[in-house]
Amino acid sequence: MNSRSAYLFLLPAMVIYVAFVAIPIVQVFLFSFFAWDNGLMQGFVGLQNYVRLSTDGVFWAALGHNAIWVVLTLAFPLLAGLLLAAILSERSTRVIRWMSAIYFIPRTIPLVVAGIIWGWIYNPLFGLLNFVLGSVGLGSWAGAWLADESTALISLNVVGAWTFFGFCTVIYLAAIQAIDPALYEAAELDGAPWWRKFRDLTVPLLKSSTLFLGLYAAIEAMRFFDLIWVTTQGGPGYATEVLTTHVYKTFFLVGDFGYASVLSVVLLVIVLSLSAIAFRVLRVK
Repeated sequence: MNSRSAYLFLLPAMVIYVAFVAIPIVQVFLFSFFAWDNGLMQGFVGLQNYVRLSTDGVFWAALGHNAIWVVLTLAFPLLAGLLLAAILSERSTRVIRWMSAIYFIPRTIPLVVAGIIWGWIYNPLFGLLNFVLGSVGLGSWAGAWLADESTALISLNVVGAWTFFGFCTVIYLAAIQAIDPALYEAAELDGAPWWRKFRDLTVPLLKSSTLFLGLYAAIEAMRFFDLIWVTTQGGPGYATEVLTTHVYKTFFLVGDFGYASVLSVVLLVIVLSLSAIAFRVLRVK
């Protein structure tokens, strides 16, 4: 097959990509240089919309919440996935198959559905979490988890972690099974306990998988929207506001297409930067 035929096969996909991805991105970039009022273009303002970022407290709060979400995601799902994968790797093939499927189930649940379910669990009146805390004598810990500014963001991150840790477990498990068993056998002959094998063999040899999961989590943390919107819509106050919800409100509720486009451009730059880092790092590995 010559190169011309190959380009003909790629042409339909390229047309769809240009029509639904490239052109809208360019359109958003152009919108960011104009002033808008309730969806109506008012005139060219140059970089004025970009200057507004420096004085937009909501933007900086949302960016901070995205950063916190990244840190929390790296702290729990990756660690839980690594430990579960290490434990499962010692079991039989049948146990590995069934437990991997069970752990992966939360990943198959749409975040909108997960948000609704966990909204019921967190409900201060009839929620399961407060009921369980009261049943075990910890009723003083019960609270309005999604309505309290001090707990709302962490409570939502628990939901996100619940849907992500199974994916981490499966990736780590596949990587562990690819490690040469002779390395563990040599460690056993040297009398190394299980924790030494885990620390000195498993963790270093899973560096590429950890990098992949970490960068993937960071990119997803900048893009997520549905979980926040169906539960708190960025509230209470701005306690769970993230960049995507700020973009949505500015565009659809305020009608300021220009500034919403600026926020979208910033988000796009961050995601593309993380993607470039991921591509470069993983290609080197």
